[in-house]
Amino acid sequence: MLHKSVPERTNLDGRGASRLRIAVVTPELHRTGGTERANAEIVATFAREHEVCLYAHRWEPDPGVRICFHRVPVVPWPGLVRYLSFYQLASMAVAEGERRHGGYHAVYSPGANCRQVTVSTAWFCQARQLDLLRSGRHRPLPASAMEWLKLVNRWIFAWSASAMERRFYHSERLERVIAQSRSCAEDLVRFYGVPESKLIAAHGGVNATTFDANERLALRARARTELGLPEERFTFFFIGTDWMRKGLYYVLRALVEVPQVLVAIVGTNVERRESWEKLSRALGVADRVLFLPRRRDILYYYAAADALLAPSLYDTFPLMPMEAMACGLPVIISAQTGVAEIVGPEDTLVVSNPENISELAAAMRRMSEDSGLRARLVRNGRALADCNSWDRIQHAVEQELLAQAQRRSADPPLPGRRHAPGTCGA
Repeated sequence: MLHKSVPERTNLDGRGASRLRIAVVTPELHRTGGTERANAEIVATFAREHEVCLYAHRWEPDPGVRICFHRVPVVPWPGLVRYLSFYQLASMAVAEGERRHGGYHAVYSPGANCRQVTVSTAWFCQARQLDLLRSGRHRPLPASAMEWLKLVNRWIFAWSASAMERRFYHSERLERVIAQSRSCAEDLVRFYGVPESKLIAAHGGVNATTFDANERLALRARARTELGLPEERFTFFFIGTDWMRKGLYYVLRALVEVPQVLVAIVGTNVERRESWEKLSRALGVADRVLFLPRRRDILYYYAAADALLAPSLYDTFPLMPMEAMACGLPVIISAQTGVAEIVGPEDTLVVSNPENISELAAAMRRMSEDSGLRARLVRNGRALADCNSWDRIQHAVEQELLAQAQRRSADPPLPGRRHAPGTCGA
């Protein structure tokens, strides 16, 4: 099930590629963060070939990418109100955009972001997230009243967003959902009952030209020095914003059994970080843990790392492992990530379950001690990254957009005012 192949490229008129008018709806479009970079890659590709109207609250333009930007206001806090306000105001903005431009061939969104979406990519399943939160096993107890409040807010958000996603995926307007891994597609069927006829699984990938191994090596000495990392201490980097889901609880516990290594934790947790610092002190590993902020030039952190550690409890297709492999960094992942669907035993180390602390510690020990293993993983990982670009998922989305336009009209150009990119945003 769910293993439909991506169709061959088709054209609306049978003679050449057709230029579409596409509305893209997403709260933010930028390259700080894994999912954010993935979505930016897809939209940048659209904009090179089609007329794109972007409905977003925040946009950081890529150089040379021509997009018509409509800024959508939001109520900034709390997170649930921000999410719901964007959904409602984006729906209104897209309706106005349809009126001004004479309609769109299709409306694309990475998830449940407005009512008019006709094709969506699925990067996450809030109901699966809620399942993890309900278990209560995968994080330390909150260390302050503020952390408790944030955890409660997170529960409320996951519960409400999962209800929103369930309605969204059953919308009659939504014709196709493109999941970035088989496991993600299966979650949508399991938790929401999404009809399999609506689903296509198309793995994500990486822009390998952006993550150059030689550039990483050239940057290494400066990055290690600035971060205060001794060259002789093997350092894993753990990168992500949702530390519970990314498996940090088990990384810190495994670190006890691997005393010779350091772990640098990059990102801002969904909640506050006090409880994680308290856990590291209780485990006696605080002096081997470094907390670092997110930064746009993620290659800087890859340069400083000796290996990437990504043993997630749930990750549909995390971008960091593919980026790390592309720039020549060996990787440890878990079988619970979508990346595990495309790697082999010679490409990366895969732990069967991050909750198995002994297995995770053994993988960390092996990675830090075996230079031959690291060399083999680097060589094979780079080859794998080169063969897994964003073409698959971008191609799947574009073909569905073309198919929808074909079904709507034999004459692709829509009535209404055409515009120069960037001229109609608020």
